[in-house]
Amino acid sequence: MMKIELSFWALLFFVVVHVGSAGGRAAGQSAAGPGDWANHPENTWVKQSPREKTLSPKLQYEGSGAYDSHNRVWIHFGGHDGIPQGFYLFTCDLATGAWEQKFPNTSPPGVCCVDGSNTFDVANRCFVAFPGASLGHGSQWSRGVRLKQSNGWLYDIESNTWTNRRPPPYKEPEKYSREIIGDICSGATYDPLAEVTIAFGGTGAGGATNALFVYDAYANHLEQLRAANPPPERDGMGLAYDSKRDCLVMFGSQYLNDERTWFYDFRTNQWQARALDPHPPAKNTGTYSSIPRMAYDPINDLTLCIVWLGEKDGHETWAFDMNKMRWMKMDPATEPEPSKSRSRNLSFSPEENLFILETTAVSGGPQIWTYRFKKAKPDLRPAPPTNLKLETDSAKAILTWSASPSAGVAACNVYRAKTDKAWKAEFQKIGTIKQPKFEDRNLADGQVCFYTVKAVGADGTESRPSGRVRTQPRVAVKPVVSVLAADKIEVNWNAHPGGDVAGYNVYRGVVSVATVKRGTPEAWKDNDPEYPEPTVVKVRDITAIQKLNDQPVTGTTFTDSTVDLNRKGPESGDYKNAVYAYIVRAINRLGTESGPSPYALTIPAEPQHVMLREKDGAAEIRWDSNPEKSVVGYRIYKLGKSHWEIVRVTDEPIQATTFRHSAGRDLTRYWIVAVDRLGQEGQPSSPVWCNHSYRGFYPGDWHQ
Repeated sequence: MMKIELSFWALLFFVVVHVGSAGGRAAGQSAAGPGDWANHPENTWVKQSPREKTLSPKLQYEGSGAYDSHNRVWIHFGGHDGIPQGFYLFTCDLATGAWEQKFPNTSPPGVCCVDGSNTFDVANRCFVAFPGASLGHGSQWSRGVRLKQSNGWLYDIESNTWTNRRPPPYKEPEKYSREIIGDICSGATYDPLAEVTIAFGGTGAGGATNALFVYDAYANHLEQLRAANPPPERDGMGLAYDSKRDCLVMFGSQYLNDERTWFYDFRTNQWQARALDPHPPAKNTGTYSSIPRMAYDPINDLTLCIVWLGEKDGHETWAFDMNKMRWMKMDPATEPEPSKSRSRNLSFSPEENLFILETTAVSGGPQIWTYRFKKAKPDLRPAPPTNLKLETDSAKAILTWSASPSAGVAACNVYRAKTDKAWKAEFQKIGTIKQPKFEDRNLADGQVCFYTVKAVGADGTESRPSGRVRTQPRVAVKPVVSVLAADKIEVNWNAHPGGDVAGYNVYRGVVSVATVKRGTPEAWKDNDPEYPEPTVVKVRDITAIQKLNDQPVTGTTFTDSTVDLNRKGPESGDYKNAVYAYIVRAINRLGTESGPSPYALTIPAEPQHVMLREKDGAAEIRWDSNPEKSVVGYRIYKLGKSHWEIVRVTDEPIQATTFRHSAGRDLTRYWIVAVDRLGQEGQPSSPVWCNHSYRGFYPGDWHQ
């Protein structure tokens, strides 16, 4: 049974920070204008985009979205880009309603059916994208999609950078496995207590799943939680994390008739179902059920659920009160306009005390709506300490922080949890201190500990917790592999930003690959052109991973001379060379390793920052030089006569990082592929469109 009683830690967690900015009008009063957070009415939806004189792009449905609370923007990724599955990335400034298209360094594969599937990681300041549906709608290159696919991509808006994190496990799931993450219409939510993201369900080649995963972006750690009493397999469900009780709340689906409300307790690793009445609609009345979206409001301690009643009947808004174990139909003064089936993403922002909903309207294009349940009540506790930092040294951890700004704070309590899994942290108080510094001594070599700090008022009242820090370095390095010769591999990486990082460990694994010599230009097939020889199109597994250095590497370069790409094993199949993956882990002065970096292969990486502009009937393309020392040139590929066909434009590698091609007015796409001195073709770049763009939502002529 799920524990409904409140833990000491959960009771104190996460209520509104700035009460003065969270006021609202009483329910029933006229709605404030868009962007007017202070006067936002209660229990009504307010359209924030599109606005008069501020247009929105004509994005189609099945895309994902989440709210970035640091930069105060909505992030939209993927969904249909016309017929093809898209990888476009847009932001919407909620204050102004202005949309902007972003052109990052690279991107995940184009996807559809990712509505509700991705989320924003507040602690790690990144948008988290799990796998979606690809390859079924044309204008994609199977090789490019499959070499990009992994269980986690992160987008950092401040650097405008996507990173393919490639977290283990590396083994490709069996074709009809139901123990997969993401794919079609999975659900995702963020746990601000443990600072991890959670993914559940979805549909793959084997049908719907009920697999539950947790992803720790800090450590690049992905784990399946094999819980007791799981719900029936499903996709399109509503999923929210209740931070007061450290549990998941799930309801509904895209196709089932399950009207129960489900709860997952992290402490017991069990699901529990409750048949509650009343409840939101959850029956399949034709093609679909109600495809709900949910988010938790920690200020008012409730979970909001918006259900879809079809393109004609619109939506209903419900709220779930865990204290009373009761659903309430809210009947707001205004509901969002009718939307398409798979087209809703919902977040909650504590800073604005608002739910934020993105839909794809039946009338066309995205809409952003906001909803406030009730205005915030004053938080009488001290404000928490901020800017918590940790550095390690031999046998100790040194914590520093900025003092609480609240008057009357007498001291701070320091809490520690000994575990290497963020979601299993059980904190114990280890000290009370008046100064904003604390040393935890006598730690074991390699020990992973988590810490948080709470301010203590004059009357002994504790603040809610600060953020967390840990004795493990963050995963922050990205290796680059240069094949200088078949028996000489150079690995380089960026220096870790941590001040206590003492060195690095370098690992090598054997890669099992899939190859194609000639593909078939059809849906769900390897649609590669005919190559002169079998070419790597997929990573199936990485095994026999071993550390290569005896002592930590103190620089950022390592040369591996114990390998020979000419000596291949069965893992390479009919490919001409052995393929290896290199992984780098930082190690700090306590001797604690970071999680694994994204792996880099002994075939070239994808070219980045590929951009195109149409000029005088030609496609002008530019890209960044690959960082590998072994790259000798690039080949250009494009769509052929159909949107399934891929053709090679340049037989011989070109050395320039610009290319001009007569394209006319036909709609097409281009890819860039690096070639190394062994003649190995690498991973294709993200594609760029020719004669298709969202002009007006980006500056200049260059686009992706």
